[in-house]
Amino acid sequence: MSASSIFPRLPGSPLDPVPTGERQPPPTASPWAGGGATKTFSFDPVAPFADGKLDELSAGTSTVDLRLGGEESARPTTTDAPPPRYRILSEVGRGGMGVVLLAWDTFLGREVAVKVLLEAHRDRRNVVRRFVGEARITSRLPHHGIVPVHDIGVTPDGRPYFAMSLVRGQSLDRLLHERPGPADDLPRYLIVFHQVAQAVAYAHAAGVIHRDLKPGNIMVGDFGTVKVLDWGLAKLIAGAARPEDTGPPDSAADGGAGHLTRQGTVFGTPAYLPPEQATGDFERVDRRADVFGLGSILCEILTGHPPYGGGDGHEVLRRAVAADLDEAFARLDACPVPIDLVSLAKWCLAPDLAARPTDAAEVVEVMTSYLRADQRRAELDLVRFFELTLDLFCIASTDGYFRRVNDNFPRLLGYSTAELTGRPFVEFVHPDDRARTLVECERLAGGESSVRFANRYRHADGRYLWLEWNARAVLEEQAIYAVARDVTARLGAA
Repeated sequence: MSASSIFPRLPGSPLDPVPTGERQPPPTASPWAGGGATKTFSFDPVAPFADGKLDELSAGTSTVDLRLGGEESARPTTTDAPPPRYRILSEVGRGGMGVVLLAWDTFLGREVAVKVLLEAHRDRRNVVRRFVGEARITSRLPHHGIVPVHDIGVTPDGRPYFAMSLVRGQSLDRLLHERPGPADDLPRYLIVFHQVAQAVAYAHAAGVIHRDLKPGNIMVGDFGTVKVLDWGLAKLIAGAARPEDTGPPDSAADGGAGHLTRQGTVFGTPAYLPPEQATGDFERVDRRADVFGLGSILCEILTGHPPYGGGDGHEVLRRAVAADLDEAFARLDACPVPIDLVSLAKWCLAPDLAARPTDAAEVVEVMTSYLRADQRRAELDLVRFFELTLDLFCIASTDGYFRRVNDNFPRLLGYSTAELTGRPFVEFVHPDDRARTLVECERLAGGESSVRFANRYRHADGRYLWLEWNARAVLEEQAIYAVARDVTARLGAA
């Protein structure tokens, strides 16, 4: 189904291309855009809406005039009517309550994501409140780990929508499933988890709980960005809560047994649910329910599996209700990872909510201490290696200078550390070997490793010594780590 087909055609607004001469949205390299020509249509805020079904929205909220195509007969005849704002390019995805569309914001000249309530839920008052509540709650959380909401309104057929920043990337769920095993790239995923916990801690400080934390609701984007998505089940637990912010969701908006499930009233994703949420005990669902969700994410990062798995959705829900965590804890105990991480995961997953951290801030504190200690351990290991290795060990920058050399360099070559780090290292290389050395450095900068590369370095007394190198570049640090040894006795002095 195309994005435009979810909206009724309005009288006098056929699905025609945008008229020649009108400003076009730029080509998009979106991973969601399909092939072929893209049909566009527009949202246009024109007046305060007065739809009785959406009277929960404030009176000042703008309505939206949806136009498909661009015939002049479909355009407002009054001179003070604003131009269309959002041109829809393609569908990004859809969930239980709404469809997310890739759009071009003609006012600000940028791509945005527009989420619109599904037509099937237009007359379901509780779902409408929940949808609007998602926009309002998210707009109260200005944090770099939470997608900002820019605008909210209603379509002519009575469905609310809101516009938010477009986030490109992959879900954590997909990344975890595509990795070869839990041990692969673990430091990266621990940093992602730390960022998720920070975003949730910010929400907790603002009196908001998410209630559906899982890898599928985490977006890992370009340039290290991590976003916590889908606040449709979020709830205000402090401050001036409004009717749309409280109570259980309408389970008619569920996504099947694997997502929103009704048993009495149960909401969330069974594989990641704390027992108090799985049993529908609303009075006990607080910040510690999100802490359990964080523990579930950490459990999957460390073991490759969520806390509850196997069987159909009803069996998974049964395990969540019973807090059947024996298998999850056994997998955690078998993980070849530091005990601190296992202990944190099990602390967050405690069946008794009183035994868990009180909020996400405590999780952040533990993870921050672990990551800092891990960095200190790495630095100490590096220092020990520098001091104890019998080889020449150095860290060089890709701009051609030694950043750091161990004591074996001055001892072998007769220069001070300041002399070695203060000049381009190629100046110490034999003139006949410089071209080869520069080519080898280019290979390293391109991500290749250097194995048993030999060149001659000048001693302070003028003679040259043969050094044999093994090196590898760490591109994100713009650094080359290298180990060398004197092989003059084997290759002959020059």
